[in-house]
Order: sequence, then C-alpha cells, then structure tokens
Amino acid sequence: MRINRRILTVTSLLAALALFGGLAAPDGGAPGLLRGLVAIPAAHADGESEPYAAYREALDVLKNEYYGAKIDAPRTRELTYAAIRGMLFSLNDPFTSFLDPDDWEQMRQTTRGDFEGIGAVLEQMGQDVKVVRPIEDSPAWKAGIKSNDVIISVGTHHPKTGKLLKTTATLGKDINEVVKLIKGPKGTKVTVTVMRKGQSAPISFELTRAHIEPPTVRYWMEDDKHKIGHIMLTDFYEKSDAHLQKAWDALEKQGMRALVFDLRDNPGGLLDIAVDVGSRFVDRGPVVVIQEKNGQRQPLRVRRAQPRRRIPLVVLINGNSASASEIVAGAVKDNGTGILVGEHTFGKGLVQTIFTLSDGSALRLTTAKYLTPNLHDINNKYDDEHRMQFGTGGIKPDIEVKLPEDFDDQDWSDENRRKDVQLQKALEVLRSRLAQAGDRAAR
Repeated sequence: MRINRRILTVTSLLAALALFGGLAAPDGGAPGLLRGLVAIPAAHADGESEPYAAYREALDVLKNEYYGAKIDAPRTRELTYAAIRGMLFSLNDPFTSFLDPDDWEQMRQTTRGDFEGIGAVLEQMGQDVKVVRPIEDSPAWKAGIKSNDVIISVGTHHPKTGKLLKTTATLGKDINEVVKLIKGPKGTKVTVTVMRKGQSAPISFELTRAHIEPPTVRYWMEDDKHKIGHIMLTDFYEKSDAHLQKAWDALEKQGMRALVFDLRDNPGGLLDIAVDVGSRFVDRGPVVVIQEKNGQRQPLRVRRAQPRRRIPLVVLINGNSASASEIVAGAVKDNGTGILVGEHTFGKGLVQTIFTLSDGSALRLTTAKYLTPNLHDINNKYDDEHRMQFGTGGIKPDIEVKLPEDFDDQDWSDENRRKDVQLQKALEVLRSRLAQAGDRAAR
C-alpha cells in the first residue's frame, strides 16, 4: 500500500468544522517515510511471528467461519478500517486519527474554505466534543449554538422527508464519529443537542445543512480617533495569510497606527500558514522551533523581509486559542513585539502529519512537538495513562482579563461589545502606547 507524507498541520483538534475530523495540508508534502501497511513480511528474520500474521489469520477465520453476514470486499474494508482505528485509539493520543476516503476528501475541501455542513468548529475535550465557535451566518450561528456548548447527542433525519430517524448519544465518542453524524449535504436536516453552562436542561437545535464559506479574516477600524485597527483571524487555512495581507493593507490605507490582532477561539490549522502569519510580527530568528521524534530541533525562521513599519500591537487570546494560534502568540511574546491580553491558551504544542494511503484514506499522526522561539514547551502534560491533562500547558497572557458571564460573542451590538473587557483592555494598552510615542516625539 503506497503511503504519501503530507505537509504538517497544527490544530487543537480535534478542531473540526462540523463536517470533518481535522485540518489537512495541501498537496505535495515531503516524500513518504513509512512502509506500506499491507506489504510487510509476516515474520522477522529470526522467525518470530509478526502481529501482521495474526491480523491476517484473524481476518481469514472471519471470512471462512463467521456464521453471520458474508465477509465480502466492502465488509473486509470496514473491518480493516476498524482495526486501524483501534490501533490508533490504543495510543491514547486525541490528536492522532484515521480518516476514511470521505473524511479525507472533506478535510481537503475544508482547508480550501469550501464545504457543506452546519458551520460549527468542534473540539475534543476528554470524553466530550464541544463547540469552539459557530461560523458567522452559518446554520449553527443562526440557530443559536454557542461557544463551549457540549454536544450530547445528534439526531439523524431522512434525507428526503426530513423525518427524525434516530438519536445517537455522543458522550465518549471520538470527534470523527460525531462529525460523521453531523455532516451531510446541504438542504438536509440534523438535530444537535447540547448542554450549556448555566442551563440545567439540554437544548436541541434542528438545523438545515448549508454551503459554508467561512470568512477567515474580519477587520475594521476599532477606534477611528486613535486609528486602532482590529483584525480577527478565525483559522489558519490555505488562504488565511493572503486574506490577512488584504485586511492589513486596507487598514493601513485608513491610517492605522496600532493593531488589535484577535486570535480568540482560533483552533489552529496549517503549520506553514502559522509561520507565514507569525513572520508578520517577528523581525528575525525563528517563529517556532520544531522538535522531532529523535530530539533534533529545527527552527522555522521568518520567511519574508518586513518593509512595513512596526506599530503597537496587542494579541487577544483565550482558552480556545490553540496550536497555530499559540505559535503566533508565542512568537510575539518571546520577541517582545506585542502584548498578549486575555486568558491562558489551550496548550497544544504538537504537530500532526497527514499520511495518505493508496485507497484514498489517510492517517493523521502526531510526529513532532513545537517550542516557542525561547524553547518553551507549551503542550499540556499527560498522566500516567498518557491522557492529556487540559489546563497544564498553554501560554499565559501578559495581562490576564476574563470575560463576564453575560458576554455573548455572537452579539455584535454596541451594548454587548462594551462587555468585551478583553478588547477594552487591549484598546487601553494601545492608547497608552500611542500617547507615550507622541510624548517622545514631542520632546
């Protein structure tokens, strides 16, 4: 079986757009480094039996002796996929997973920013799958699904009549399984039931799937008097850096003198894009350092000269800022090119690589960890059973500010935005920096 290695990805995963099981890299990665999963000898040179032989034997026994339904070619593929999933599950790594051909194709589409679904970014948190954020103007957004909602069940509907056929509990399920239940063609229905903090009863949403084109960048002049721009980056997809460039240019034409760079609820994405984005805020040296399995460290350096002038910068972060977001935040903090405001980040310092298999499926494997430029390891720690202990890693903001309970991140009214105390603190810091710069210029 041919295996092809793809470009590296960094995402909090499992961060998924309610349609697939992770974030993929574009075509054309490094050459394959693994042997095929099937074309491997059944025994060592010393005659010791290989586990592959036991697998083949078990499959042959099933085909020849099982009393139930015939083990035909499609069923053999299902059993093989189940074996691969079981193998990866035994690693106790929430960021390593198997993608069948449909999952892999959907993943590729999503990184290009074009897919069908309900438009919710999901994340695995232990036994739970929670909502990182709904995508603006998506079915999930319009229905009222909110950040940090925990999905407890998914209802499957008939594709033509819309009748509810069955409801599947999701507690303890892998995020890929939950995504498979939620995803589907536009125009079809799905029911998503969540538990929400502060609510004693579950909340159910009947949604109609739609074509989703998530805006990776939003921008505006937050403070026109002081010319403080605001750029919100929602992910690190293939086109994210190009969209960021356009936003930056547009704000500079409006006279931007300082910037709020908002990475809150950004779960990550492609490693290459994280380095591109980080290069905008770092003058020299590495943006991030990759530590390989053998302990060797590879610095990924600034990729472009920065002819643009440096302006006062605040980066907004929170507990859903993960992976690629943490690469950028770590680069800014270690290089002293900006101030981090908000809450402790997620703590995901691992790199995944996509290995595509000959039948169109793929393995998404943790292959390295990353360190900040000053070699800080921000990854969450693991217990004795290799289970991730959330909250033990991450990047601490320079100025910690927690949002009030009644703040609604989907309400863009002026009244609600005044409750965004993280943004208000960012503006306070930048106004002070601009005033100090003005005082120095006047002397």
